[in-house]
Amino acid sequence: MSLEVSCTLQVYEVEYGDDHGGVCVVRCLSGVVRTGQLFLSPTTATPGPAPAVTLTATRIECYGREVPFLDPPHTARVTLSGGPITGLTRGAVLSAALRPTGPPVSAQLVNDQEADVVVTAVASVGSSVEVAGAAVAGFIDQVKHTSWWSEEVPAPQVGDQLHVVVLDDSRDPVRLSALRSDIETARTSRARRRAT
Repeated sequence: MSLEVSCTLQVYEVEYGDDHGGVCVVRCLSGVVRTGQLFLSPTTATPGPAPAVTLTATRIECYGREVPFLDPPHTARVTLSGGPITGLTRGAVLSAALRPTGPPVSAQLVNDQEADVVVTAVASVGSSVEVAGAAVAGFIDQVKHTSWWSEEVPAPQVGDQLHVVVLDDSRDPVRLSALRSDIETARTSRARRRAT
């Protein structure tokens, strides 16, 4: 999944929302918006002491059907999570965030590194997560969660805590896996590097 750094959405209507996210009817002004795209909240885009807040597009729906992307000049219902949208008004423009707030992801997480994360949003393609205590965003593809491989394992839910390993630190957000096999492979790889 390739996310863009130049896409923008214009809010037509906030259907409902709270301090953790909500649903907006939007029009795509530029770029191609995909599930997982990060946007800088316009309420924090102005200078001042308020910390930056990124919103994640976790679902895109056109004509009652979930779709993988939205491009200009189309409109859609978009579910946003990760922060308050109660301050969004008609005409507000959401601009793509280059990366989550804080130091660059690659400076904090590297391939084969293990981390504990909290699920912040769930979509049909995977889960957005935040590294515990680091304010670093990550993404777990649906096939990298054990629920994809076993009907006995429940699907991820917002608030779940997972132990993961970094698969691709060059992506933004960084790509992670919660599969035991990937964690074991990373441990073997780290052990080999230490031995040389």
